[in-house]
Amino acid sequence: MSTTSTLTSEERRAYAQLPRYFRWFTEHCVLRQLDGADVPRIWRAVVQPAFKQCWSGTAPRNEHEVKDLVRSGLSAWQQGTGYWMAVVKRQSHELVGCVGMHSVGPTRTVWTIDWFTHPNFLATPIAVEAIMATGDLTFAALGAQKLYAGCPAGHEVFEQMLNDAGFIEVIPAGSLDQYTHKPRASSLFEMRREDWKAIRREYTDHTGAPSLASLGTASLHRPALELL
Repeated sequence: MSTTSTLTSEERRAYAQLPRYFRWFTEHCVLRQLDGADVPRIWRAVVQPAFKQCWSGTAPRNEHEVKDLVRSGLSAWQQGTGYWMAVVKRQSHELVGCVGMHSVGPTRTVWTIDWFTHPNFLATPIAVEAIMATGDLTFAALGAQKLYAGCPAGHEVFEQMLNDAGFIEVIPAGSLDQYTHKPRASSLFEMRREDWKAIRREYTDHTGAPSLASLGTASLHRPALELL
């Protein structure tokens, strides 16, 4: 029996640790745990010339580093300290990208996100939907109070996608880092829980509840196929 449930209003379950087969559905995307079959899919995206502006941090330099990313993601998932998830289209199962959510400190109220968008989907509405879904998942399912994302200097498309998803730049690239006393290579974007709630209120259906496209649904049952 499926345990899929729509998460509405404030009546959402905050998980101490996401279950192994946890998946997050939006209108056009599914977020699910990375697995070994994603390694070649990610690597094929990384080697595309346009990929240099498609990763929020340092992109893997070879397929072995992609394998390490997946392995470390599985380990962090088991410990509940971080979650790397593939983002795929609901109908075609095309790889849209992947997202990583990492807790900061023991309270697990502050999270950072890393992500990459496949070059085929850069600057598209579905890529913004994937970023919004990451925020929804982190606030609704993990009980986050603050969410931070970095954006390398010069990645204007990523900056715009973050803005479209509701993030606000709090530290610009090029500003002096107080610890290293060197210019920052990346901007820092923030979303607070109260900001997220305000955004969700803008994406409600006629009943006043968040629509599927704006909030999504969670599923805990094991899928018939390991790859969605």
